[in-house]
Amino acid sequence: MMPNVASVGCVFPKHTPMFDLKHKSAALYYMEMRDKLNWHPGSKAHNSPLHREFDPVKRDANRAVVCPDSGQYALVLHPLATGDTKNIQCDEYAFAASKESGGSQPDVTNGSQCLQAYARKDADGKWRLYDDLRPPNTAPTYTEKCARATMAGAQNERAGSRLSGFYTKNRMLDNDAYFIDVPGLVRP
Repeated sequence: MMPNVASVGCVFPKHTPMFDLKHKSAALYYMEMRDKLNWHPGSKAHNSPLHREFDPVKRDANRAVVCPDSGQYALVLHPLATGDTKNIQCDEYAFAASKESGGSQPDVTNGSQCLQAYARKDADGKWRLYDDLRPPNTAPTYTEKCARATMAGAQNERAGSRLSGFYTKNRMLDNDAYFIDVPGLVRP
């Protein structure tokens, strides 16, 4: 039985589940990073799954590396990003709750080493992802081991909540693999 889960059920170890995302700005960001980073984190097409990080201490440590709340390496939220009811927040990819998080990579010591981006809802109503090229940031090479973006806060939080529910629904243990998909989302 999984820790802190009161129900029983079957597990199919040869099945790799697909985490479907629907929150527009977050889904666009994850899709772009999955497809553009040269290691394709979460891509079924490239057979490059993410793996669940079960330990909450490690998840928090991952988040603190890539998206710290304060300090020298905290993301200065981009003023052109579009907020929502939760304003704007720092969002990391690969997820802090995955073994592939930038915070878990030995050569990543802070979020400034990640690809930098921001999400904006443009006048035509479409969400777009832009490179954050404010100094000292540089243009992405897509060889980065992580990404962080200024993101609509409520969408970021809903995506994180759905990921947690996905782990539970699929009875995923530590290091279990999964892919991400964004059905119906078309690049603007």
